[in-house]
Formats: sequence, C-alpha cells, structure tokens
Amino acid sequence: MTQRKHKEDWVVSFNKDDSLEDKLKKAAHVKPSLAQLAWMEREYVAFVHYGPNTFTGVQWGNGLESRDDFAPTDLNVKQWCKACADAGMKMMLYTAKHHEGFCQWFTQSTDFSVEHGVAKVDIMRSLREGCDEYGMELGVYLSPWDMYQREEGLWWTEEYNDYFLLQLRELLTNYGEIKEVWFDGACADVEIWKKVPTYQPEKWYRLVEELQPWAVIRLYDPYCFADIVTWQEIKEGKEKLIWSGKGIRWVGNEIGKSRPDEWSVQPVFDRQIAQSQTWNDLGEEKYYENALGAIWFPVEVNTVVLNQWFWNAQTSSVRSLSDLVEVYYNSIGNNGVLLLNISPDKRGLLPADQIERLMQLRTYVDETFAENLAFGAKVTVSEKHHEGANFYQVEQLIDGKEGTCWTAESWDLECSKASLIFELTEEKEFNNVLLEEVIQEGQRVAGWSFDVWCDEGWQEVVCQKTIGYKNIKRFSNVKTNRVRLNINRSWDKPMLKGFGLYLSAELPSKVEDEHDTLLTFESVDIAGELKPGLIVQSYEGGVQSAAIVGSVFGLKPMDSGIVDTVHIRNIPQEIGYAVSYTGYLKVEKEDVYTLILESADGSVLFIGDTLVINNDEPHERRSVKRQVHLKAGIHPIRIYYTSFRHKGELSFKWARSTHDVQEIQAEFFCHRE
Repeated sequence: MTQRKHKEDWVVSFNKDDSLEDKLKKAAHVKPSLAQLAWMEREYVAFVHYGPNTFTGVQWGNGLESRDDFAPTDLNVKQWCKACADAGMKMMLYTAKHHEGFCQWFTQSTDFSVEHGVAKVDIMRSLREGCDEYGMELGVYLSPWDMYQREEGLWWTEEYNDYFLLQLRELLTNYGEIKEVWFDGACADVEIWKKVPTYQPEKWYRLVEELQPWAVIRLYDPYCFADIVTWQEIKEGKEKLIWSGKGIRWVGNEIGKSRPDEWSVQPVFDRQIAQSQTWNDLGEEKYYENALGAIWFPVEVNTVVLNQWFWNAQTSSVRSLSDLVEVYYNSIGNNGVLLLNISPDKRGLLPADQIERLMQLRTYVDETFAENLAFGAKVTVSEKHHEGANFYQVEQLIDGKEGTCWTAESWDLECSKASLIFELTEEKEFNNVLLEEVIQEGQRVAGWSFDVWCDEGWQEVVCQKTIGYKNIKRFSNVKTNRVRLNINRSWDKPMLKGFGLYLSAELPSKVEDEHDTLLTFESVDIAGELKPGLIVQSYEGGVQSAAIVGSVFGLKPMDSGIVDTVHIRNIPQEIGYAVSYTGYLKVEKEDVYTLILESADGSVLFIGDTLVINNDEPHERRSVKRQVHLKAGIHPIRIYYTSFRHKGELSFKWARSTHDVQEIQAEFFCHRE
C-alpha cells in the first residue's frame, strides 16, 4: 500500500538494538489514520450479498450463469437502506461483483452485467441514492476472483488486471464517496494463501488511495509489506516499513467470533500477511521479540444474519437473537467493527424475518446501554506503585462527554499499576462493564481486571489484556455499591475516556424457530443394477467452498473408488484436498428424517439437485442438521467436502422417529456403474 513521504503515526519501524520494552513503548504510540478512526467510530456496517446466486440457489457461482438469471420481481434497494439505518447501521457495503463475475452496475468492462440482463437497474446507483436518503455511508465489495473470465479468456492473462482496474475505477468514480473497499481473498484456482499470478494488488491499493483517500481497505490475502530485497533491507535497518494507514484486518473466520484479546496495533514480524490472520493469539507481546515494527491494523468481524451469505428459500434461516447478541459482544464489544450481512430475496426485498431480527438486536443493545449505572459515582485512585505518578481527571471517565479522558503524567511499563475505586450513589445491579481507550493516542493497556465489593471483600469478575476503542465484558449479575478497575500493565501511560456499568436487557425465554422449510422428496426409479457403496473422487488442493467442488475448473483428480460410508479415512494427506461422493440413499420407510452433516472447513449435501444442508465456508468442526420428509425408495445424493485450512473431518448421520442419531451405514448407500 502507498504512504505519504513524511512520517506517519500509523506505522513505526524498530531499531536493531531496541529491547522488547523499547518496542512495546513505541507500539503504544502507533495510532489510527483519520480514515481508520472514522471507520472504527461507525462500529456497525451492513454487508449485502445479492446477485445471481440468490436466483440459482448456490452460495458460490461458477461463471456459467446467464445474465438473465438475475431477475428481481420487485426490486427496492431503498427498502434495504431504510431497514439497515433503522437497525443502527452506519454504512452499506455491497457485493457489486461476486466470484461468478456478474457486475451489478453499468460497466464498460463486460456485457455480463445488469445493464445487459433483464433487470437493467444500476444497483450501485440505487444504493448511492438510498444511502444519501437515510444518512448512511457507502462501501463496495469487488471480488478479484472472476470465474466468468475463464470462458472469456482473460483469467490467466496479463490483461485481466487491466480489466479489474477498469471495474474498480468505475466503482470509485461514478458513485460518490466510497468509505470502504473490500477485496476478497477467495480464489479456488490457486492454493490458499498463495499469490494469484495475474493479480497486481498494489495497483488496486494505489487506485483506491488516489480516487477515494477516505476509504479503508479490506486487504487481499496475501498482502506483502515489501519485495524480498526490500524486506531484507528493512531487517538490516536500511529501510523503513511502509504502511498507508488504510488497511483493516479480517478477524480470521466468518462466524462472528473474535479473539479473547484483540489488538488494533499489530507487530510486523513477517514479510507477508496471510495465514497469521487466523491465529488466536495474534498481536500478543511475544511476537514483538522478532518484530521489525508495528502498524495500526484494526479488526473487522464479518458474519451473517442468516445461516449463509445468499438468501435461499430452502436452506436459509435467520440466526437467533441470542446468537447475534454474542456476535455483538465479539465485535463492537471487543475492539472491532461488526460487518453483518443481510440477504435480499428473489423479489429484491429484504425479508421481514431479517428486518425483525435486526430490530430486535437494536432494541436489545439500546435497552442494555441506555443508562450508565456508574454515573455520579465518587472515583478515587489508589495503589500508585510508580513513585511520582500523578493521576488526574479521573472523574472524566464517567462524565459522558466527548474529548475528555483520564490518564497519568508518567508511567513505567514494568513497575506502574493503578486501581480506580468507584463509590456508586447507591447499591446497584449490573452484569456489564464497558471501557474505552483514547485510541487517537494509541492502544496501550495490556492487562486489566475488574473487581466488585461483596461480603466485605473484593471479588474479581473480569481479567483481560486489551481494551482498545471499546471493550464490553459480561459476567453474572452482581449487586453492590463499590467496584474497582485495576490497570495491571500498560505499554505507556494509560489513557481512558470511558467507564460504564450496565444491566443486560432480557432475551426471549422461548427458543426461537429456525424457520427451516420441511422439504419432501419422492423416490426415483433407477434402471439397471445398483451396487453397494458411493462413488468417491478426491482432488489435489482444498478449495475455499465445498459448493464449487462439483463445478470448479482446474481441480486435479487424485484418486477415485467406492466407499461404504461417507468418510475420509483413505485420503493420504491431512489437509489441502477436496472430495465428492455421489450415489444413492436407500430409505426403507417413509418418515421425517434428521440429516446431520458434520465437518471441518466446508461440506454440502444435495438430494437430487436440491441443496439440503449447507455447512460450507471455512470453520472448525461443526455439525448442521436438517429435517427432510423422505418417501421410501431410492434418493440420489451428492456430498462435496473441502479441507483447506483445517485437518480433514467429515461424517454423515441421520435419525428418524424410530431410532436415534447414528452414522449412516453401508447398507443404505448404493451406486450405479
């Protein structure tokens, strides 16, 4: 990424003789750029996945779609904007082009677009108008991977990058201010974490900086700080680290889960950002031992309001409110920004069940944080372990005003500690503590705890490392009139601007329905002899989505054969492969069956041509259940599985009214040669 020539606060280079303490103190003064700061202050952003996949019933297209597949019957983009604004979101980030390559704006780059299809509506133009009307910012997702361009012949050529830059330029010049640009790292044509030969991401970043200097960038994976020669010069102290202050960091998963401690300041210890983004301890002090510098690289938590990215009448369901509350605490409540995906349907409208859940989440958050129960407390500072420290303005932690803070005049990293005691106006009940650092001056606190006074003594209820922009921690309900905040470690003098105590709103007591449609499948007549087992085909290289195993170009076959059950016992490697299973499921008795597909990374189940279970996208071991009504007889099935980030794990189970959950045995599988 590019950078202005003079020194910037969002990057620091360490000297060769810097001690760990020297490095940490320098890292404490790394600060966000104005663009990054404005982005963090938005907190809550709407991701929107809409396109041909909505109409074809898949999550990843293959570039063979027709431009006429995209055919909304009642398109109303402003309805999406109003719903998201009402829910408290501050920006719409739209998938203008997903992996299949279909462009949802009027483009000069290709005729595979809305302009040449049946819709003939510039979705980006409609979004600009809707965002302006409802007071929202606009961002854009543009997939670098473009499967349509295989057929068009550009994909593996040098000209592809010119094609991509033309699309990016159009999006950045024709639709007003763009505040976030999202470059997806997915590309099943190339092994995960490896650079795609036809990509030139540095040119993308420079174009964003030139045309939309206030936009932050979700960087393409992998991102390199420097070429090999320059990196060696940085290691030798001959060159400084270069960083634009526009990058934002993927949290490492798509389920809405963040790390126990999220650092906006990240040590730079490798030339390339790639797989390290998934590490659970990224940013910890131990990585500074070999670090060459540090950057401001805040976290974005991207996840879905449904159980998948694109709406599908048969497979999508709205996540429960309690689930989304967990996501809130793992993103906005943990020093991050929440990018929550909504999914319009075939009509071109955001369905009522998604709107209802978004509004329930807003109501929960508004009610929970309506009143700071610490307001009016008497605050004192004790345990000044560093001689000469002078703590001041402590009352500004709870004055509710912008631009005020509490800090210390001096601080020693190894010796200084502080405890702030809050004497509440009366005994109060609460179960949340909220803290905010002055991130305009850096992220500094590296160890804190929170105590409550009960039974004539202090009881610790929270112990963490990071605070950052905003940090909210929950615990069991307590009732007291005294609490204590302990700053146990800070890389330089702590600067806090907010402290709050809150009582969570009530969640619904009943279990919320998943709204799965009960699918009914008739048996099929099969000519010829059926033989036991399923046909299995394995392929080299794991792809990022199991759904495209059956259609993606370029997968290299590894082995084939017949298996008695769905398993990966015969795969000779632990990670980095894909597998397909095809054949038939024999059903002896008509019943409602619960089918369970469990895997690490991604798996999907089709009965006939219907996607029944979507357990796709990268994740640790997880099971997905689906009830289906199966008539007695033979049912064609396909299972696709990919292992590209986690060790391979896969199982296929079922249950019905007459038996409990069990693995589907060999006697129920067959195939035709």
